Amino acid sequence: MKSLIGDVATAALDTLQGARKLPAEQAAERLRDFLQTMNSSGVEGDRIADASSALTALVDDLEQKGVADNDTWQHAVETMVSLVNEAN
Repeated sequence: MKSLIGDVATAALDTLQGARKLPAEQAAERLRDFLQTMNSSGVEGDRIADASSALTALVDDLEQKGVADNDTWQHAVETMVSLVNEAN
């Protein structure tokens, strides 16, 4: 299961790094897919909870406001990097 989370986190990180160039709606849609996979994995832990929370905040801002600030993007990236590092 740890490998699945690592794979999902790596893919989410790749998407995060390119998502800022996408329209908010499209970026939110892509990131929500990763969020749903993470949340349904059944894996628990501080890093996955942090990454899930940061990604949720980012997706919510993109969906509700049509934009997310730099701090929200950066926090999502940083927590995802931590999750990737823990999973590998």
